[in-house]
This record gives sequence, C-alpha cells and structure tokens, in this order.
Amino acid sequence: MAGEFYPLESIHNFIEKTVIIEKPERYVSKFRPTVLEERKPTNYMKTMGPNKLEVPIPTNYLKKHSKEPKLPEIKQVKTHYVCSLKKTAVPTGPFLPPVSPTPTKRKTTTPKGPKQPPCVVDTNKGHKESHNVNSGLVPVYIRKKDYGEVPNYLMRRKAKHQQALEEYNMNLKKQEEHETMKYLSDVECQAIVEELKQKYNELNAEYQRLPFMIDTPSMKNRKVRLEVEMKQLEDDIKLLNRLDSICKNK
Repeated sequence: MAGEFYPLESIHNFIEKTVIIEKPERYVSKFRPTVLEERKPTNYMKTMGPNKLEVPIPTNYLKKHSKEPKLPEIKQVKTHYVCSLKKTAVPTGPFLPPVSPTPTKRKTTTPKGPKQPPCVVDTNKGHKESHNVNSGLVPVYIRKKDYGEVPNYLMRRKAKHQQALEEYNMNLKKQEEHETMKYLSDVECQAIVEELKQKYNELNAEYQRLPFMIDTPSMKNRKVRLEVEMKQLEDDIKLLNRLDSICKNK
C-alpha cells in the first residue's frame, strides 16, 4: 500500500537534474549581403584617414628646389652679322706733329733760413707755445743716462743693512753658545726651584679661590690659563730636581 502512493526511497531522487535549454538560431535575413554592398560608408576618413594609402617609394624623397617653379630654358640664337662695306685703310704718312724735346730745368739752390724751434698749439684759437726743454713737454727725465738704475744711496743703505744683520746674527750665535755652556751650582738650582714652588703656590691659591660654578667665558678662560701655567711649573720643578739628583750622584 505504501508503494502505491509514495515512490521508493533512492539516492538518485536527491540528485538535481540539469536541464539543457537549446536556444534557437539567430534570424539572419537572406537579403543582408546585398544591402551591405549597396550601403556606402559615411565619414570613413574623418579621424583615421583613408583606408588604403600608397606606400611611398624610398627613392622618391623631397629634394632641394623640387617645388620651385621652373622657368623655360632660354635658347641661344646665334646671329651672324655680315658687313658689306669695308673700312678705309689707315694712312701711312707722317700725320703726327713732331715732338719737341723737353727743356732741361736748371737746379737753383735757395738759401735756407734759420731752423725754427718746435712749437705746440694748445688752444683752438691758434695760441702757440715754444716746445723748449723747460716747457715740460719734452721727456727730459726719462732720457737721463742713469734713468731706471738703482740710486747709489739705496745701494749704500742696503749694504749697511746687510752688514748690521750679519753682526746681529753673529752676536746672537755667540750669546746662545755662552748660555748653553753655563753650569748652575747647587745653590742656584735650589734658589730657582724655591722660586718656582712659590710661584706655583700663588697660582694654586688663586685657582682655589675660583667659584664652584663657572658659567661665563672669562672665568672659563681664566681657569684654563691657571691650569696650563701650573702644569708648566710642575714640569720645570721635576726637571730641575732630576738634574740635581743626577749631579749629586756623580
């Protein structure tokens, strides 16, 4: 009874069946080819130019003066003129007048006057000024015999300066040799050390009196200067003490 009203259970009943719908073919008129042939294109060269163009030949390039108008060639016509009349002959007689000889000029010597001194016109109205030595217009100074040479007084001064420089260098060399050969005694060495220590104590006291906060540039420079001087004094005292100990051992 159950099988009459309800289908039997099967897995094939749960699979969806795909239905393929076939589309009918598109309608195409049988007069379409004839219509396309008769229809003419409009504005087919509006944007991209003509459909087909002739390919330019490489040898047919634009040449110089090729677009200028050419004038027709001028034909030269040869014309020969024939003269029927003859010219008269040239006369052969003495038709030229005789040439008279040129008279010789006599040379006359005229006495020359005194040579005028040179002058200079310095105004537009013709004012003349004699071009003498004292006028200032003759270059007398540059024509001197000793022009461009060093004066004698400069040569003497240069020689004196060179001699004084040599004497100064000689004295300085002698002084250096004398100072290098000088020996210090124990008393002098101790006196120098005591003076250095005293100077060092003064600088140290001044260094101790500096403020704790140093902000200004002047105080910073003062502190640096004191430190440099104290360091130099310490080195000098150590050097003298070392030399003194060496001398005592000897």
